Amino acid sequence: MHQLSYVTKPRYLSNLLDFYAQWALTRYAGFFDHRKNKPGTPELVVSEAGRRIVGNQRRVTSEEMGIAFGAVLAIRWFQQAVTTRLPISIVDIDAALDDRYVFAGGAKHAVRKVNTNRPDYLLVGQHPSARRGYVLRTLECKGTKTRGNAVKQMAKALTQLGGISVGGEVPTGLATSVIAADRLRYLALDPEGEDERSHVVDAGTIADVRGFRLTDEREWSPAALAAASVRASWATLADFGGNRQAFETWAPTVMSERLDRQPRARNEFETPYGRARGTSTTFTVAGQLLTVRYAINSAVDRALEEGSPEAIIDTQAEFADGLPHEPVQRRGTGEAYSVSPDGSIFSLSLD
Repeated sequence: MHQLSYVTKPRYLSNLLDFYAQWALTRYAGFFDHRKNKPGTPELVVSEAGRRIVGNQRRVTSEEMGIAFGAVLAIRWFQQAVTTRLPISIVDIDAALDDRYVFAGGAKHAVRKVNTNRPDYLLVGQHPSARRGYVLRTLECKGTKTRGNAVKQMAKALTQLGGISVGGEVPTGLATSVIAADRLRYLALDPEGEDERSHVVDAGTIADVRGFRLTDEREWSPAALAAASVRASWATLADFGGNRQAFETWAPTVMSERLDRQPRARNEFETPYGRARGTSTTFTVAGQLLTVRYAINSAVDRALEEGSPEAIIDTQAEFADGLPHEPVQRRGTGEAYSVSPDGSIFSLSLD
């Protein structure tokens, strides 16, 4: 749910946003269940209520589960390639960098012909040996409820991974298809690539790419794309935690023209991963109060507001490096927390 709410932040104006967010969270809060077949960690499965979803809603649910779990798999895949914990972000290419799409009803529609068949997401991560260097990877997520469809989806996803070139080379990419039937399973393919290049990102390159927009060209400038992707990742993080000032500072022109966020009340609170700042929503589910918090580590949040690219890069690196290797939870409190290496913190609490 953390990655689903992060990667697919709704592209609605603020007066509709709360209603949409509450519906989405309410729906997925009951979509999962635990199955205890043997000692150890319970298996995550689709609940009885989730299995009753059919028709178009089932298709939408499968797609969104494909994105959510695909994002989780992609972050873990990226982390396995390096020996240290580094900031990793996921950027929706079309939402952040391409003005040829309009978003309505949770779906994207081309407003004029788009010729490229490319992946939907960019993975942006710091290079392990060069803090000012960033590595770009691609991600294509699919979702279904049958293995047969998953195999077909993977074939298409692989062609999409080859749909872009950066500096004359196709970036390393990951294709995933999540099968949300009774059990949750996935297929994933990692086409082997060459040694990855890092691209320098600093105050100068960040300033130069505010107006960056994608075109139908298959070949993209490595330096410009890297800087624009990092900038978009900071705006996405700020938007997730309700930091309007930081969002307006870092959003590429395409992204800022598309979204007009209203100020939201933000609070600072303690988490197992340190202090965080963000927004919260509380609503009733089955007679109990469910509170959802969308937040950013407080140090990262301050760096985003202060407007120094170097400070953000350093603060995110320090936060990622300090994360524990296993999830931290407060048992017996009715609270659950999730964290991403770029500084986002998501929590659910039930009273």
